[in-house]
Amino acid sequence: MGPTARARLSRRARTRVAAEGGFTIIELLISMVILAIIVTSLTSLLVSASHTEADTNKRFQAQENDRTGLGTLRRDIHCANAVTQTDGATLLVAGTAYSAITLTLPAQCQTASGGVTTYATWCTAASTLTAGDFALYRVTTTTLPPPTCASAGKIKWVDYLTNSTPFCLPNSVTACSGVLKPANSLPLLHVALPVNLNGPASTKESYNLVDDVALKNGARS
Repeated sequence: MGPTARARLSRRARTRVAAEGGFTIIELLISMVILAIIVTSLTSLLVSASHTEADTNKRFQAQENDRTGLGTLRRDIHCANAVTQTDGATLLVAGTAYSAITLTLPAQCQTASGGVTTYATWCTAASTLTAGDFALYRVTTTTLPPPTCASAGKIKWVDYLTNSTPFCLPNSVTACSGVLKPANSLPLLHVALPVNLNGPASTKESYNLVDDVALKNGARS
């Protein structure tokens, strides 16, 4: 190979080497910082979406439990022939809010135990899930005295309640939350079940289920 050919080859090699680009350390660091920012942003979005979904599911489940609990309580109230304080004898004072009531269920009630007269106590106690909240329980017996929230065998129906006194009996003179019982009608039980997963002090995302349920086997007055 002659000198001219070698010179031409050398120039071609130098041109090829000069054409091969690369990153400087500063460019590489800038690229890594931008990538880290993008990854962090995406991670934050994914975590936030995951928390939002979990919170939505939890809130939906609490509301479903609220409706299911009220449905079961409504069946008990409709079939009961008496609603009393938890001694099974003392009548409720009209317009007074209670944390616990006892319903006397005749043997023919579907929710009565074993086809005999059953005493069903509905009561609230401190929640085991969230400090400051309350839970609604149902406990039954077929003998007097009726059970209380301290009795064994109670079943929890509603949690995250922000009010410990959901029961009130209005009459035609004394109201419960503005509700009066019409004259010459069956006794009513006013039930309010406010649920909030953020605690009793929160007003955000509150869900309040309220019903006025008639004792169909009660005496008209």
